[in-house]
Formats: sequence, C-alpha cells, structure tokens
Amino acid sequence: MNWSHALGKTEDALATCKYVVEEIIPKSDPKNAHNTFCLLYSVIVIMKEFGKALEARDLFIATIVAPFEKHFGSGGSTFTKPTWKPILMLLDLQGNEDKEVKNIDEYMEWALDESSYELNSVIEGAMGNFSATPLALFGEVPYYLAKRKEVDFERRRCLISSACTTMERSRVNAQQCTPYAEVYAREKLVAIKALAKELDFIASTTT
Repeated sequence: MNWSHALGKTEDALATCKYVVEEIIPKSDPKNAHNTFCLLYSVIVIMKEFGKALEARDLFIATIVAPFEKHFGSGGSTFTKPTWKPILMLLDLQGNEDKEVKNIDEYMEWALDESSYELNSVIEGAMGNFSATPLALFGEVPYYLAKRKEVDFERRRCLISSACTTMERSRVNAQQCTPYAEVYAREKLVAIKALAKELDFIASTTT
C-alpha cells in the first residue's frame, strides 16, 4: 500500500487498507496489541494521508487501545505504546485541522516539551521498515499546531522549530529504513519549512 500511495494510486492504497482492516484484523488476537499495531501502522498512515485521519483514529482506538486496556489496563505496557499518544494526537489535529480541538492545551503541553520527542531507536527503526518512522508522525504534531492561527505567535514559531528538527531526525533515521520512510519525511519537511518561512516573514514585518 505504501508504493500505491507513493505512486498516487489512491484507490489501490485504500483497497489494501480495507482488506487489512476487514479480512486480517478480525482474525488477529485482540490481546496481541503489538501484532495489531504492526498490521495497522501503514494503514493508519495511508488513511490519514488520504483525508481519513478521524476514521483512522477511531480504528486505532477500537482495535488497539480499547482491547489493550480491556485485557491489561491503562497502565499496561507493550513495545509500541510510547507511540500511541502522539499518533492519536496527530490524527485528531489533522482530522480537525479547520475545527476546534477539544484537547489542544494537552497537545500544546506535549509538543512544547522537548522530551516528548525522545524515542527508543529500536522502535523508530522497526516501524520505519513498515511505513513512515514514528518520529515523522511525532514531528507532524507541532506542525499542525503551528498552523493554527489561534495559537500565540511565538509559540507557533517554537512549534515549527520542533517540527523541523524532529522531521529532519526522521529523515536521517529513515535512510536505514524503507525508501518510503525517507520520501515521507522529505516531503513533510518541505511543507514544514514553507510554514517556517511564512512565520519568519510575518515576524520580520511586525517588528
């Protein structure tokens, strides 16, 4: 599905996503959150890239988070759990880009904390062989926050700086992963740097 996405074959990519969701996931052990996450990771990325971020978020909660908490409780742990919160934040922000976001204060606190972007390199490399690296998705959180004009201007500039730094780290890491992961990070960097340039221009004309 990654290459269908890269080649612009939307219908093919989404058809593969549908097959995974409808045919493979129901046969998976709901207690095996790690396995389900690995199966759905590429699906989640593809869905959000094709305008289905909120559907992807609902899918993530229903098939990964809810079953995990049912069997192991909210305090349980699994290999990929450190990525869950930022992925859910991203899907919320991207899916509600032009709408009010209920938990924006919580998202801002996370995005402005430099420690939020620390991630086990094993997780980064492993998931980067499925799709975009997790740090690429982490880096999109401050990007989407920085796009919101209701956010304080200086905070927007801090956020876009974090987005750029984190996406560049993903791009470098992705060189050891699938080509898709590097292409993803490189394309996102273009958008992030464009917004950074726009914010720099605004700053230069208002000082």
